Amino acid sequence: MVRALERIEQEIATLNQAVAATAQELEDTDRQYLHALGQATRQQLILASYHICTHGYPEQFLSLPVTQRQHLQQALQQLSKQAQSQILAALVPLSTPAAPDATPSSEAAEVAIDPGPSDSAFWTAAEPPGNDSPDNDTATRDTEPAILASPTLTPKAVMEWQEELEAKIVEILQTLSHRANRLLQDAELLPPQLPEPVLEVAAKADLASETAASPPNLLNLLIETESEAEKEPLMTQIIAVRLRLSEIEFSDAATTAWRSKLRNLLAQLTKLGRDYQRKQKEHSIAQAEAAWRATWYEEE
Repeated sequence: MVRALERIEQEIATLNQAVAATAQELEDTDRQYLHALGQATRQQLILASYHICTHGYPEQFLSLPVTQRQHLQQALQQLSKQAQSQILAALVPLSTPAAPDATPSSEAAEVAIDPGPSDSAFWTAAEPPGNDSPDNDTATRDTEPAILASPTLTPKAVMEWQEELEAKIVEILQTLSHRANRLLQDAELLPPQLPEPVLEVAAKADLASETAASPPNLLNLLIETESEAEKEPLMTQIIAVRLRLSEIEFSDAATTAWRSKLRNLLAQLTKLGRDYQRKQKEHSIAQAEAAWRATWYEEE
């Protein structure tokens, strides 16, 4: 029985090594994926904004003075650069094994994107600091691998870490979409009567009220607004930015390739998780059998 326990524990130790190796490869792949995704997001935001200005609201764009068009373009470029930096920074160290079950505070759960420029800041559009450049991520690469900061990794902990990263990316894209639409509305391209809740809803994916199939990362939406003159509801069609992870990945070959590798690693991690659970159960059974025999004695 002692030998059986030792064998099971050795098998668990081997599984732990496999989980750690897979986690390391997953983190390395995530870093490359986020680098490609950041670049693709930057490009797709500009393309979506270009389509809105030239195909969605060409008359409104042409009515802007040349300086205001340039300021709008600069503000959108600044936003796209900031988004690229935020996506690159989304990779955080894996917490200790107990942490994934803890409920994060609302402050910690917020995505670290600035709340957005004010009307005055919109027309100044300063360049972001140099340390936000995607080229300045060498310090991250030189540090200890984030996912290996935990002394003991389980497949469940690694999977939850990955799910948290994915959720943060989606939140970044939604916040970015909302800020881009605010910039377009401040420039008087999107209808000025659109309330803030509508802009927030427009940034979220999979809306049932979408009127038709839209170009990638854009939303065609028919909403009810109130006429200022007659105070009667009017149906207004808007075209807004809606960055979607699946559409960004599909548009970029490098991002698609890294996503495919991530899927393979996650499938490998899922298999390790099943093996891990089975061995843990075998270990508990072997321990229980040993404990039974240790205290059992035949009555006279």
